[in-house]
Amino acid sequence: MRRVLFLALTTSAIALTACPSPPKNGECKSSKDCADQTGFGKVCVDGRCAECGADTDCKDGFTCQAGKCAPKPAPVVAGPVSCASDAACPAGDVCLNGVCAARVGECMRDTDCPAGKACQGNACVATVDPACADPAAFTVHFGFDKSDVVGDAPAVLQKLAGCLQKSPVKSFEVDGHCDERGTTQYNLALGKRRAEAVKKYLGDLGYAGPVTTNTFGKERPLCRDSNEECWAKNRRAETTFAR
Repeated sequence: MRRVLFLALTTSAIALTACPSPPKNGECKSSKDCADQTGFGKVCVDGRCAECGADTDCKDGFTCQAGKCAPKPAPVVAGPVSCASDAACPAGDVCLNGVCAARVGECMRDTDCPAGKACQGNACVATVDPACADPAAFTVHFGFDKSDVVGDAPAVLQKLAGCLQKSPVKSFEVDGHCDERGTTQYNLALGKRRAEAVKKYLGDLGYAGPVTTNTFGKERPLCRDSNEECWAKNRRAETTFAR
């Protein structure tokens, strides 16, 4: 009888040891213990079932705070930094109108550019003397059936050469024109000689930049009256350039 009782007690102890009771009320030893529990998180954190134990347990845009996934706080946007000079700004920034600003392009203000250039559209470009800005100011005129650079033309071309030296151009063209007298073919040739004469004169003054010459003969008159005053206006060489 005692032996039977001993065996029964031993068997019960083994059964209890082999089949421990499941955790309850959110308790856990591992996240596996949380899987079947209702009303609790699925991650075991310090013996309790929680929603998360790290940010990686939360979906994008959320962070783990005290075992729960909460939306990430909005980033703090810093206000503008006041300054008196570039030295007061973060590295790479410049002081612009009393406020630090990120540097953009080649320049942010004229002082960022070398002498003779100004900041335009965040690029340093050559400054242009107003007296050099209008190509029409450098039109020269010729005598009847002539292509010699005489009269007022030398002074005009000397001024043009100085402007080209101070403010270089990307493209430069000289167009020769004639009055209405003579054939079309003759005037086309005469207009070309006039354009070439201007090109040579500028070269003699030291201008070494590229020059394109063209002729319109009598096809583009400024004046259409048949008198000397009108003809004199049409006997010309016009310059066009772009910076």
